[in-house]
Amino acid sequence: MKAKSQIDRSSQSRSRDQARVLLITDEPLVQFPATLEVAGIHLAGICNAIAAPILLRRSRPQLVIANVPFKGMSIQELARMLAESQDFVPLILAGEETSTLELRRAAMSAGAFDYFQLPAEVDLLIPNAIQLINLRQRMDRLRGEADLDHLTGLANRRRFRVALSREVERWRRYGAPCALLLLDIDHMKKINDTHGHPAGDLVIRQIADTLIRVSRDNDTAARLGGEEFSLLLAGTDEAKAELAANRLRAILAEQPIEGVGNVTVSIGVAACPAHANSERTLYAASDEALYVAKNKGRNRVAVAPQIS
Repeated sequence: MKAKSQIDRSSQSRSRDQARVLLITDEPLVQFPATLEVAGIHLAGICNAIAAPILLRRSRPQLVIANVPFKGMSIQELARMLAESQDFVPLILAGEETSTLELRRAAMSAGAFDYFQLPAEVDLLIPNAIQLINLRQRMDRLRGEADLDHLTGLANRRRFRVALSREVERWRRYGAPCALLLLDIDHMKKINDTHGHPAGDLVIRQIADTLIRVSRDNDTAARLGGEEFSLLLAGTDEAKAELAANRLRAILAEQPIEGVGNVTVSIGVAACPAHANSERTLYAASDEALYVAKNKGRNRVAVAPQIS
């Protein structure tokens, strides 16, 4: 598995430093896209209104600029679609018609933030666009922080559930397998009782650091609570998942932790579709395998039984 720094993996999301805008237009625009790029606003795509829903999901823009008029849907329908999307996306309208107070009010009533005439008001449009993008970026950062475990920087249970749902849905749609590793630190209560809770926190952080190092960009490492962790492996079948689990167990068992010594983990492995066919059954199968690993003496990997 590819090594990755904790700083890169802690957010487990797209870079938010570069503004991403989707431009909706029925007419070819040459100068305006170039002007946006010069201002540091990256065009995630240019399309008509009919193709907008697909590009919206694919490119996840932080702002949509629509050149009016356009065919395929009304402004109200476009604004409603953006407002109801998983990530709220603000809308700015632009066009050749002169910007009047009445027109701007109509744009805002339809669900847009404002209307600007092109090309006359491009110098007004750009700072307003940047302001809306900055707002979206702040919202993204707050959302990301809410989905992280504060002790380790890993995904928390909420983000894990979203990722699990996404990977199972990817299997349903495209046939791409996925696997779930559930990890439990062996004898964690004894570690806390013997060495104290600060030492226990150090153990948790070091295991989290290892999960970050071994996980790939499209994997999701999470702390589910206490001494329980998960590693969701995208595009991974049961055989590769078992190999990854055994490698991870060996790595963790061989690295001493300052003031504590060597710490081991038990790991349960399940894959979709080999052992499960839903989010619920994938988690349950991995959890049951973890239970087996612990009951067989800990410091081992157990794999869920195949489903018929």
